[in-house]
Amino acid sequence: MRALAFFISIVSVAILLAWAPAAVGQSFQEKAIPEVITRQLDALNRGDAAQAFAIASPAIQKMFGDATNFMQTVERSFPQVYRSRSHRFLKLDTIDGDLIQRVLIESNSGTVVARYEMIEIDGLWRINGCSIEKADGA
Repeated sequence: MRALAFFISIVSVAILLAWAPAAVGQSFQEKAIPEVITRQLDALNRGDAAQAFAIASPAIQKMFGDATNFMQTVERSFPQVYRSRSHRFLKLDTIDGDLIQRVLIESNSGTVVARYEMIEIDGLWRINGCSIEKADGA
C-alpha cells in the first residue's frame, strides 16, 4: 500500500512539473499583454505619439511610417482608443493562430470593445493591429 501511495505521489509530481512551464508562460502572457496595451492607451491619452508608436509592431510601424501619421490615424479612426476614459481587459483568445486581447474601452466618443492582435518579438509583446466593435448595450 505504501509503495502504491509513493508511486502515485511521484507520478503526480511528474505531471505537475510537465505542466508547470506552460502555466508559467500563460501567467506571464496574461500579465504582460495588458501592461503593453495600458502603456499605449496611457501614451495616447498623454499625446505621446513616439511612445504609442514604439509599442506597435514593426509591421504596423512600416505601414504608418512615423509616429505622427500613426497618431493622426488613431485620432481619426479610433477616437474611443485615442482618448479613453477607462478600460477593462476581457478575454484573451487565440483566433486562427493570432493572440487577441479584447478590451472594453469607455470614452466621450462611446463605449467599444477593442480587439488587439498581439505578437511577441524577441521576448517583448507588441501590438500588431486593433479593430473596434460596438460594445453590447452601448
